[in-house]
Amino acid sequence: MSDILTRITNKIGDKDIVGKLSSLSKSDLNSLLLEVFDRQANTLAASDILKSYQANRFTIPSSIDPEKIHTLESKLLSKARKMDIKPIMLSPSAPLGSCSAFGSVDQYNVVSALRGIEILSDPSNMLAIIIADKLKRKEESNTVPIHMATTARAIRAQNFVGEGLYSHFCLFCMVSSGIDTGSYTCEKMLLEKHLNYYKDVLSEIENGRFSITLRKRNGYKDNDGFFDRMVETIKLIFPNIELSIHDDDVDNNYYKGINFKLSVKQGNETVEMVDGGFVDWTYQMLGNKKERCLISGIGLERLL
Repeated sequence: MSDILTRITNKIGDKDIVGKLSSLSKSDLNSLLLEVFDRQANTLAASDILKSYQANRFTIPSSIDPEKIHTLESKLLSKARKMDIKPIMLSPSAPLGSCSAFGSVDQYNVVSALRGIEILSDPSNMLAIIIADKLKRKEESNTVPIHMATTARAIRAQNFVGEGLYSHFCLFCMVSSGIDTGSYTCEKMLLEKHLNYYKDVLSEIENGRFSITLRKRNGYKDNDGFFDRMVETIKLIFPNIELSIHDDDVDNNYYKGINFKLSVKQGNETVEMVDGGFVDWTYQMLGNKKERCLISGIGLERLL
């Protein structure tokens, strides 16, 4: 990207153009870019739009049967509601920086837009933002844990290569929020909720065998004690499951304490289905060190 920027700034004749634009207020920058895109759009003919569609990986439709996806979405959300997990219908957009602001995602990996937004790339971030907003406004309390879920089509800017891989895909995400009451009781309750939900969902896969990969992450003063408590919780819910424990990448700062992955094996094929773990997002937004937040998700194309 630095080479591209150097080429552009040399062409414009102002090496500090990026800095000057970045120093503008959000509203002024938005107004400027709106004018630029309006002028560019006015130069386009219908034939140009077709060429753009053909060349743009973000606009190519998926080959997945939409009826099957929507049926699966309805089934997952209905199951969530029955387990007291509130379904939420998200906007296809999110506030600009809603992933990168938490310190673990590069803004280049999402599709930024005008008017202070970006195209939705991670529904779990938006659910956490919605929960934090409701807590901030005192519309809800998480002394009794809050659980929300959604299905959404997400777009990622990474160039995925391979058959059946698209820059957009459908996700089911669940986010739970609670308050620390000591002895990791809150975390245990949140983890139980997520695992029991996925246990119910994945148990419907014919001839499938579960396995869990549990990775230790930093983020707790007593990392070992916390990790051991979460292992106990998993073993209570899945007493006979194949459990693989890894502690080789504890400095990965996306998750805090643990990262769990649920896989299903059919015959000789093992497919990773669920990814989740604790994050500090609600703490960052609300400034309350007692905030606890657990996120998880499953790819619907994989589940189909």
